[in-house]
Amino acid sequence: MSIDGILFWGKAIPVLLLILVGLVLVHELGHFIVARLTGVRVLEFGIGFPPKARVLGHDHETEYTLNWLPIGGFVRLEGEESDSDDPRSLSNAPLPSQLLVMVAGVFMNLVAAVLLLFAVAWIFNPMVQPVVATVVPNSPAEAAGIHEGDTLISIDGRTHSLLDFGADPLASWQSELRSRAGQRVTLVLADSSGKQRTVAVDLRVPDDKHPGALGVSMGFSFSYTAGNPVDALGASITGTTKALGLVLVAVGDIGNQIATNPGQGPSGVQGPVGIAQDVGHLLSQNDAPMLLLLLAGILSANLALVNILPFPPLDGGKVAVMVVKRIFGMRGVGALEIATNLIGFGLLMAFIAWISYFDIIRAGQ
Repeated sequence: MSIDGILFWGKAIPVLLLILVGLVLVHELGHFIVARLTGVRVLEFGIGFPPKARVLGHDHETEYTLNWLPIGGFVRLEGEESDSDDPRSLSNAPLPSQLLVMVAGVFMNLVAAVLLLFAVAWIFNPMVQPVVATVVPNSPAEAAGIHEGDTLISIDGRTHSLLDFGADPLASWQSELRSRAGQRVTLVLADSSGKQRTVAVDLRVPDDKHPGALGVSMGFSFSYTAGNPVDALGASITGTTKALGLVLVAVGDIGNQIATNPGQGPSGVQGPVGIAQDVGHLLSQNDAPMLLLLLAGILSANLALVNILPFPPLDGGKVAVMVVKRIFGMRGVGALEIATNLIGFGLLMAFIAWISYFDIIRAGQ
């Protein structure tokens, strides 16, 4: 590996760890708070994973620790992993309390996603502005006098934020142009000097010979305008919902890929190595602070949705086991939890290794 490569990964990995550890600790804080509120005994709140580096402090029942492996954090509850006679153990708590403790982490990640995207929308309010790279001859764009280097500001007064998630930042613009195919629209454009003008364009209906309603290829840039908290809150909630939808689609794509073609990685889905590579690229951008906040918000939504899946040892899997046990009158922590957690953990590690293999292949290309 070259010096540049070492420096690239030397910056990317610590920043990604900082983001992930923060999001995991927020998740575990949800478990901690609700456990305390419902009377479940919390034995330990750990930053990082064992082995233990030092004890940071303790209160009347909880030990707070710093651990050597900087890959997240954990909350250790009485009666979560073994039988306990303690009336305040998780296994002896009423089912509603158990379920609340389990879903609290997911809820906290959703709140974190909304808050992170709220910060992006309020502080930066990033608008995606397509920049015309080429104009197709005999296209609606050429007829309207659109030139290379022009920046598209709005379509019939509509702009698009970076929080209008899609396959790429231009997806929302392209989708709107396609939806208006065959219609006349009013575009506001800015030339390379920043001077704005308004043009009317009769969009064509795309076909195999003439793809694209406008007839241009586009890059993009960001513009920043003053945000306000009301609009920012709405954008953050909408953005979190859209991010969850993208994650849900990705989960379906992964399942389909594993079932039909496990020898090839799913398109558009990344594991830790791929995300670290993205972080490294983002760090080199002028918009790095905003882009990293945006990435953290998306990752938080990702953690929320993935953790609620009914797959042990994820929170959703634990919820499913708790419900099954209550239906069949099973008490305590027995072979069911141990077996499902071990099998689930093994499959989860295999999946991470599988997706990381394709991340490494793509990183080397």
